[in-house]
Amino acid sequence: MSSPRRPFREFDDSHDAESLRLARRVIRGLTPGLRHVVVAPGSRSAPLAYALAEAEQLGAVTVHMRIDERSAAFTALGLALAVGEPAAVVTTSGTAAGNLTPAVMEADLAGAPLVAITADRPEELHGTGANQTTWQQGMFAGRVRDELHLEQGLIRQGHLRLEPESRDDILAAEAQVALLLRQAGARSRHEAPGPVHLNIGFADPLVPAEPPSPRGAGRWARRSVIPPGRRQRPHRSGDGVVPNASRPAAGTPALTPAGAAAAALSPAEHRRSRRDFDVAWLDDSAPEGAPRMLQETAARHRTVFVLGHDAPAEAVRIARRLGQPVLAEPTSGARWAELGPVQGYRLVLQAPEGTDTASLVSSVECVVVAGRPTLTRPVQQLISREDVRAVQYALTAEPWFTSRLPRRVISEAGDLAEFAGDAPEGWAEAWEEAGLTVQRAVDSVLRDDDGELTSVRAAQFVAETAPGPLLLGSSSVIRDVDLAAVLTRRDPTRRVYALRGLSGIDGNVSAAAGIALAGGNRVTALVGDLTFLHDSNALLHPSTERRPTLDIVVINDGGGAIFDQLEHGTIGRRPGQAESVERLFGTPQTVDIEALADAHQHEYRFADTLEELGDALAHPDDRIGIRIIELRTDRTGLRDLHARVRAAAYPDAV
Repeated sequence: MSSPRRPFREFDDSHDAESLRLARRVIRGLTPGLRHVVVAPGSRSAPLAYALAEAEQLGAVTVHMRIDERSAAFTALGLALAVGEPAAVVTTSGTAAGNLTPAVMEADLAGAPLVAITADRPEELHGTGANQTTWQQGMFAGRVRDELHLEQGLIRQGHLRLEPESRDDILAAEAQVALLLRQAGARSRHEAPGPVHLNIGFADPLVPAEPPSPRGAGRWARRSVIPPGRRQRPHRSGDGVVPNASRPAAGTPALTPAGAAAAALSPAEHRRSRRDFDVAWLDDSAPEGAPRMLQETAARHRTVFVLGHDAPAEAVRIARRLGQPVLAEPTSGARWAELGPVQGYRLVLQAPEGTDTASLVSSVECVVVAGRPTLTRPVQQLISREDVRAVQYALTAEPWFTSRLPRRVISEAGDLAEFAGDAPEGWAEAWEEAGLTVQRAVDSVLRDDDGELTSVRAAQFVAETAPGPLLLGSSSVIRDVDLAAVLTRRDPTRRVYALRGLSGIDGNVSAAAGIALAGGNRVTALVGDLTFLHDSNALLHPSTERRPTLDIVVINDGGGAIFDQLEHGTIGRRPGQAESVERLFGTPQTVDIEALADAHQHEYRFADTLEELGDALAHPDDRIGIRIIELRTDRTGLRDLHARVRAAAYPDAV
């Protein structure tokens, strides 16, 4: 005969407002698998804010305050990308919740575990004209991996419990939240990580009650208390790596099934989801889960590996074992010169007909695509050639494609090796030599350009010299780096980020700030002027907050440069069209960036030459806070610059 279930209690806050009690259970469900929460202020979300402040005092979570909700969401996205585990953003109801949409859209296709937490008005106020009330349930439908609505009124009806009746009580708020969090980081052959949405209907009162004793509600956080000296950066270790990020410290009480569900997002899974490439993976002592030494294949194929954004590291290792050439985008994790990718690959693929390089490109038989290639049309043209067999190598589900992907998906290393085959003699060497030839041409044109500092040369210089993690802004900047930069990985923290889920220019600076907050390392954000201005609210930080250690290098050419490199540039050169194209696509601006930096009380540097830019980037290691480094260039000559680069690469082409 079994005994009746009794309430499972670890603390007593029965004196407090019900909204606060619900908020605490929500935070308890989150903290075993989540360490960073970005909060935008609001009244309806006040219970969450108070509960998070308590949790931070106990060392269970790190809270970052932001004023603008869109910037807050992208900051949380940057944290998730850098740490490789869920990060949350909290907003109040109404348009505040709607401002999370761009970051949720980016997280969806980038596979980033962003947790969007929106406070809501109670259901009885919906449809009554109550202020700041809109329908928030399902507002991110189709873009989130899962969503959960918790309604405070359901507690009285018995459909939602604050105190679990057992350790596996699925009606307990904490258990439901922990299971939702697990969905954000889920990765398998059929599931990709991504954003989740937690919407909570809070009812008045929204502030904590006076505690019955000075001890208050007691220690309710899941984690053991972290000493005050370590609270500011509880996630850091001496080498900047996140060790055992989601495992509780020694002495922490046993977790409930809800807590275990969140903690199941192991550090190994987090690191694999980040897909950092480790040079050590190239030897036979590869870590568990990596493909072992591949046997020599019977067939020999003229294959190239195209590695796009966030490519799995295993693809590089397989390509090297087979001796096949690699075309790698800057954010693939394989662009490092130490790994031997083909330099200048875009110009190699654009070789004029009749050249030896064009013959080399036309002889490609097979293409292996890993990650998401988004930067160049020549790559897409190669993949879609009718005489080329192309496959996608994906170890797990990818968030950006469905069954409608026009190429076959391979998930096993052996199958991929069989498809790609060993490289014929001299095949990889021919690609390497072609790449070095065009790279020398690029360098020659950029460095002998009458002393003029162009945006392409500036992007190349920053990407090659800036220490630590680097975020590349969308639009022209990342394409300039892809064209011209030779990247080297000088230390383990040097990683290249970009928002390539939807490739928008919104939120780039905020995401860079989140990356900096996550690791405590200095981050360099290389952005164009419109990308910078579009996210200028990223400069707005409450004075109580720790500012990220972030250098923002702004290549200011007074408008949008990318459209002139597309077909719109041709239209703009037709008689009578220049003014319209400049207005509609160039969108010229004359903002005083130094004044903007001064208004936000951030350090500002202006660089007129590469020497001054290099001096600005060579700062002391102990410098903290945000610094804006501006350099001005002229975009009107960029189309001609690219033409001169192509001519230098192929001087004998007819």
